Amino acid sequence: MSASSRRTSTVIASMAAVALVLTACQTPAPRPGVYKPSYPPGQSTSRNDAVHLLRSAEALPTPARDQQRLQAAAILYELGDKETAREAVTRIVPTQLDDTLYASYAQLYGNLLAGSDDFFEALTLATSPRLDTVWARLPQATALPLRSLRADLWGLLGNLDNAITERREISFLAQTDEAILQNNNGFWQLLTQLPSSELQARAADSSDTQMRGWYQLALLGRDTQTDISSQLVALKRWRERWPTHSANIHPPEALKLLERLAAQRVDNIALLLPLSGPLGSAGRAIRDGFMAAHYTALNAGAATPSVMVYDTGAEQPFEDIYQNAVDAGAKAIIGPLDKNKVTNLLATEKLPVPTLALNYGDQGRLSEDLVQFGLAVEDEARQIARHTYRQGHRQAMVLAANSSWGQRGAEAFQEEWQHLGGTVAISKTFSPNSKFSNLISDALLIPASEARKKALQGRLSAPLAFTPRRRDDVDMVFLAAQPQQARQINPMLTYYYAGDLPVYATSQVFAGSIPPDRDINGIRFTALPWLFESNQTKRDIEQQAAPAPAFARLYALGADAFRLYPRIPMLRQFPRLKLHGLTGALSLSADGRILREQIWALVKKGVPVPITTVESPPALRGSAQ
Repeated sequence: MSASSRRTSTVIASMAAVALVLTACQTPAPRPGVYKPSYPPGQSTSRNDAVHLLRSAEALPTPARDQQRLQAAAILYELGDKETAREAVTRIVPTQLDDTLYASYAQLYGNLLAGSDDFFEALTLATSPRLDTVWARLPQATALPLRSLRADLWGLLGNLDNAITERREISFLAQTDEAILQNNNGFWQLLTQLPSSELQARAADSSDTQMRGWYQLALLGRDTQTDISSQLVALKRWRERWPTHSANIHPPEALKLLERLAAQRVDNIALLLPLSGPLGSAGRAIRDGFMAAHYTALNAGAATPSVMVYDTGAEQPFEDIYQNAVDAGAKAIIGPLDKNKVTNLLATEKLPVPTLALNYGDQGRLSEDLVQFGLAVEDEARQIARHTYRQGHRQAMVLAANSSWGQRGAEAFQEEWQHLGGTVAISKTFSPNSKFSNLISDALLIPASEARKKALQGRLSAPLAFTPRRRDDVDMVFLAAQPQQARQINPMLTYYYAGDLPVYATSQVFAGSIPPDRDINGIRFTALPWLFESNQTKRDIEQQAAPAPAFARLYALGADAFRLYPRIPMLRQFPRLKLHGLTGALSLSADGRILREQIWALVKKGVPVPITTVESPPALRGSAQ
């Protein structure tokens, strides 16, 4: 089971009805599952009470029997006995419940299903057509948490459009300060997952005044990524423009931290990167991305720190370069890029100034003096495993390049996938010179199908009408491939009768190629938000450097490093928060590693488009989508 965060809800249960009340804090794509009933003052409950209710319910006529079972299940859930609670709730005949109790049943059973990773089944229950006609008649205490469950499930499964619509419905129901703030936190986390181009279009087109305000507020988080003080200025202007907006009266928690962080900024930082040697081109790209973000902030009138740049690609020992930067007055260090140098920092007992390394060592660090940040393919692979498992897939085919990054991605995917409960039916490695026709045919067991046909034909001594059958123990493909490899693999999957298998790939699958690349139509991949962003920092980078697609991710890394380092205290204080940058949604683990979660994209007509809703798998991937 994944380590997703869980929502705490409240069920007010009585002999006549069970009403549900929301009590949890909102996190990005939260996971429903923790569900806590409360009862009238003076009414204590225990497992014995619940068992007694279940037993005595057997002697009651319907619908009283099912009402009492529902009450008992709620008590058991509160006490942590989810197995017995599920046994109790599955014995309920929902058609015997009135509308209010049915909504309570959907909320309780939905949380039980979500707690067992049955997300689609939970969503099916929470979006039952029966509910569509009864919302107006439901008590607020019943409707509010059920709608929150729906929003959480849609967000968790990647259907941002429906989740946002549900949050808007919740805004009409929420009346207490706590409920409004929780919903606003949920709004913020959903909207900041949308690319700025999508937010701009929605802000221009929406006829809903409140939603226009929300889209503009979320754009604030996208368009002023370079500096906290710029973001505060933009936030002040937004508040003046929207004095009665819900997010002004109850601002999301992430926005409340900005003033605190602005007061903590340092005035002198050092950038330690290889500008020469084998890693020189990568180091220069990161430097240019960092400085572009710096100058974008400076041109916007922000209070920016002075930046000292040191070349770590020369023969001078890295320890001496680091100390020279500290002696020159650096209050924060950004770098190094070389993995071995990061390992040396990890071996240092205590660093003199906070340091943001731009790569990962082989271990984390619990102290607060070092944070590791990079473009690890492992983050993408684990994200794919979690996402596809939530989509209901359980049997994977793994196809990975025979390279360091490809094998690391495959290993991370399989580790996370099997930890969740999935199985790997077949794993294949390929090189640039592989015969992809043979690779895919063998992986799908096409030769075995043809051999069975030949054997049968020999026994019958007659020709047979025959279509080979692929293996049937695979329901998705994990692909770690470069574009030129994916162009050959994707059509081969269709050719060998696996066009119905959804393919999920890491971001390397798309190189930003123009003209469109239709050979990878239908592939879903974890995309750097850079692909869809249009903020000032990206425009400055493209205008000044015109980076090749292969280096764009390094410019994005540099720009995000500039935005990230002053916000590390915020991520450390609120580990569930995510910073939405050009390289992904960034969060901080307990051992000082920045974890990235990228946005989802689908290749249509050879061009990637962001996914904001849940889609049915395409019938054929190679078609002109």
